[in-house]
Amino acid sequence: MDYLESVKLLIGLNDDKQDKQLKKIIDVTERRLITMLPKDIKEVPDSLSWIVEEVAVKRYNRIGAEGMSSESIDGRSTKFQENDFDEYLSIIEDEFPKYSSRTGTVTFY
Repeated sequence: MDYLESVKLLIGLNDDKQDKQLKKIIDVTERRLITMLPKDIKEVPDSLSWIVEEVAVKRYNRIGAEGMSSESIDGRSTKFQENDFDEYLSIIEDEFPKYSSRTGTVTFY
């Protein structure tokens, strides 16, 4: 799937000056997501493709602030997540329940 146009639309870019940089961000994001999926999955399923777009936008917006956990400028504070995929883990596990890190259930009586 080609994510470039979707990511550019979300970011608000109308030219191709940053296409090379965006393609690299998208490629790394896509490969990272694939490593979180079951070993037999070699490409991002359509049902999870939106995660690539959202994380690529996050990474683009963080250019220049890589490695920072928080930043404060003129009273405006920004806190970055340590792992860009954390908020999507439950969705990924729901998509592939057989491979979920949740190993059992607990029942209280």
